[in-house]
This record gives sequence, structure tokens and C-alpha cells, in this order.
Amino acid sequence: MRITKKMVLEIKNQLVDKRLDVAALALLQKKYPENQLSRGMVARLIKAGRITLNRTVTRVSQRVSLHDTLEIFESDLAVATPQLEIRSVNLPILYEDDFVIAINKPAGIQTHPAGNQKRDTVAHFIASKYPKLMKVGESPLRPGIVHRLDRETSGVLVIAKTLAAFAELKKLFQNRNLEKTYFALVYGHTPKSEGVINKPLARHPKKLKRVIAKTEGRNKTREALTLYKVIDRHRDFDLLEITPRTGRTHQIRAHLASIGNPIVGDKLYAFKPMRRGEKLFPARQMLHASRLKFELFAKKYDFQAPLPTDFQFFLKSID
Repeated sequence: MRITKKMVLEIKNQLVDKRLDVAALALLQKKYPENQLSRGMVARLIKAGRITLNRTVTRVSQRVSLHDTLEIFESDLAVATPQLEIRSVNLPILYEDDFVIAINKPAGIQTHPAGNQKRDTVAHFIASKYPKLMKVGESPLRPGIVHRLDRETSGVLVIAKTLAAFAELKKLFQNRNLEKTYFALVYGHTPKSEGVINKPLARHPKKLKRVIAKTEGRNKTREALTLYKVIDRHRDFDLLEITPRTGRTHQIRAHLASIGNPIVGDKLYAFKPMRRGEKLFPARQMLHASRLKFELFAKKYDFQAPLPTDFQFFLKSID
């Protein structure tokens, strides 16, 4: 006989006007941080009537309001605590001490298991090389991981080695008390040699993996600020130094696309005509996290990752 006990969760301010599946996932992840819940799993439960809004079976895309209540069958959430498979994954280490590890993440490696890539991630590297870090952080799927880089983005990624370092690093990222520098190769030429992109970002209303700049309508926006400077101009491309002042999802990619200069090789934000030909559209997006500076426990850190070989080869190929 199936257990019918339900839990009731209330919509708070930060979730107002979100889609039902997004709001439900956020509440459940907060309550069960170690469960391997996904948006797809939540959507299926909503469609099956196992998650209801104000005791009513409704659509996945229904928008929620303040003080709405979600009722959820607890038996549907009996998901086993996930475990990372111990696999030998070698990644280049830039620096290590008692509090942090800085790696130079190659393009093609995901930060932690998600979507179709559930093996050979940075998290697997940590699990195999630093098993004591499995209790550091908010989830065993993200041991010591405070921030992330997109799978196709290369460069500096910092990992906390202690609970105290994790908490402090998280504050630094949340309060924007770090200096981040990226290199990006973009299509075309920017309107100025230096510029500021100050456009709020919001999730795309139809494409779940994308965000959009300068949105209108019901989608909630979040402040986003990006500085850029031209390092080198090629015939059809600009090489930019990027300094993001905020840390939104896909911020650099969406901002550069919004001014007509999407990142070369970006499969989500580049214009379709630019996908023709191997020379114009490489295997991965040309975005590299080159530098990360911060102060932790009264010690100053400055990590730098050289431009990877594939990025350098592509630059030579367009001259």
C-alpha cells in the first residue's frame, strides 16, 4: 500500500511569480539538500498530481504567488542519498594549501554531475583525490565546490578544503568580494574599445537553458553588470578581457550576445549564420576564466590560468 502522508510547503517572497516546477524544486532542494532531485523529476510529479498547488492539480508552468501552498507526497521523495563513483580523474592543480585548492579546469569537463554528464566531473576528481572533502559543502555531489564554470568554459576554479573555508568563500561570492577576469573571443567588433553592459537578466520564457537580457513581462529580472575591454582585433573577431561585477548564470554569454557580439562557438547564444564552417564555429565556446583574486582568512590569493592550447590554436587560425 502506498504511503499517503503529505508535507505542506509555503511559497516565500523569493519564489513569487516563479513557475511551479522551479518553485517546488527550490523548496525541496532546501529541505532535502542531499537528495538527487531534478527539475524533470519534479515536473513528472506535478503532471501525475503528486505535487499540488493550493490542493489543486495544475500545470507545470503555473506561476506561484506569495503564501501559496504546495502539498507533496513524502513517499515520492524517498530518493537515496547520491554517491559519487570513485573514478580516477586527473586535473591540473594551480595551487593548494590547508584551506583551498585551485585547479585549471579544462573545457569539456563539467563542474559536478548534472544533465547527461554524471561521470568524470570536477566532483569526481575531488572524490578520488581528496576523499576527506566529501563532507565539505552542501551536497555530496558537490564536495568543496563553491562556484562553477560551464562545461565548455575553461579556467580557474577554486575548491574549499574545510567547512570554514567553504562558508567564507561562499560569502565572498555572494557579496561579490572577489575579482574575476575572463578572456572571450567574440564574433564581430564591439562598438567601443572598452564598455560596460548593464542589463538585468531573466530566464528565457520558452527555452529553459537560456537567460535573456533586458527582459519584459512577468519574468523576474536580476541585476547584472559586465565590463569588457578589447585586447586584440582580428578581421572578423574581437578578443576581449571580461570583468563580471555580478555572477549570474550565463551572464557573460548572454550580455555579449545582447550587444551583437556572441562568444565564438557558443551553441546557445551565437547567431545561426555563424555556425557554418569549422573555422567560424569551433567545438567549444571560446571563453576562459583566466584569473581569480580574493582574500581569505587574512591571506591574499591570486590564481591565474594560462590560455589553453585549443584557444591559442583557434586564435592563430583566424589571423
